[in-house]
Amino acid sequence: MPLRLCLIVLLALHARQVIAQDDPLLPITIQADRATVSESLGRSEYQGNVIIEQGLLRITADQVILMSLDKVLASIQAISNHGDESKARFEQGATETRPAIVATATNIEYQMLTETLLLTGSAQLTQGADTYQGNTLSYNLAEGLFKVESDGTENNRINLIINPRPKQ
Repeated sequence: MPLRLCLIVLLALHARQVIAQDDPLLPITIQADRATVSESLGRSEYQGNVIIEQGLLRITADQVILMSLDKVLASIQAISNHGDESKARFEQGATETRPAIVATATNIEYQMLTETLLLTGSAQLTQGADTYQGNTLSYNLAEGLFKVESDGTENNRINLIINPRPKQ
């Protein structure tokens, strides 16, 4: 009986930890070479090897702009100043309902309130074993809705790799 109780307590603590990691109220840590913050405008800009982390979320880029509405973080824009050499990167760890996500592009915008990613410029998103590539890509994480587009040239078509899901 004590062993069963210990297992139940450990599982409850693990579940609480997983939920807490995806909590938007967790502190945001930011590392950068320079920062400009305007509290009155709700805008902060970070430049130079920027790393932003919050729970399961990690964003890296040359430049990142955070926008807030009523003191609540509304959007994150990550920008690469070096094109394909050093793309902006968005990572979100796996949750109980969604596999891990890794996205790269020249420009990444994450709308926090709608949980929507917009990737432009050599966009690539990997979720679990699936990969989506195109010039632009939008993904609503809450609804699981993708839109991938090329730039219209014949040599720059979209590429998708979608793996079958095992039956449960």
